[in-house]
Amino acid sequence: MSISEQVDTLQQRTAALKSSADQARHETAEQIKARIDQTKADIAANQDALKAQAGQAADHAQSQWKSMKADAAAKTQDLRDRIDRQRDERDAKKAERQAEAAEEDAADALDYALWVVDQAQLAVLDAIDARSWADALAATSPPS
Repeated sequence: MSISEQVDTLQQRTAALKSSADQARHETAEQIKARIDQTKADIAANQDALKAQAGQAADHAQSQWKSMKADAAAKTQDLRDRIDRQRDERDAKKAERQAEAAEEDAADALDYALWVVDQAQLAVLDAIDARSWADALAATSPPS
C-alpha cells in the first residue's frame, strides 16, 4: 500500500470514528453495546496485521505514541541532514536507499496511526456506553 493510500485509509477511518461516535450518542444501550461488539470484532479480525505493524500493546499506546512522535521528529531531522549532504555527493544509489527507508518509516507510522484510530474508536464507544449507563442509573435512582 502506498503512503498516499495509507493516508487516505487513515482519513477514512478517522471520519468513520467521528460518524460512529455521533451516531452512538443517539442510540440505545443495546445498540451501543452492539456497536462496541462489532468494533471489537473488526479489530480482532485485523489483530495479527496490526500487531505486526504496530508491534505494541494497547495499554502502552499513549507512551508509545509520544515515543514514536519523538523518533519520527529525530528521523525527519536526520533525513533532512542526510539529504543536504547527499545533494553535494550526488550519490543516486545511496539517495534511493535513504528514500526507501524514509518511505518505510512513513508507512510504519501510518500503520501505527491506523491502530491508534481503532483503539480510539473503541475507547470513545466505551465512554459513550459508560455515560449512557450512568445517565440511566441516575434517572432511575431517587434523588439524594
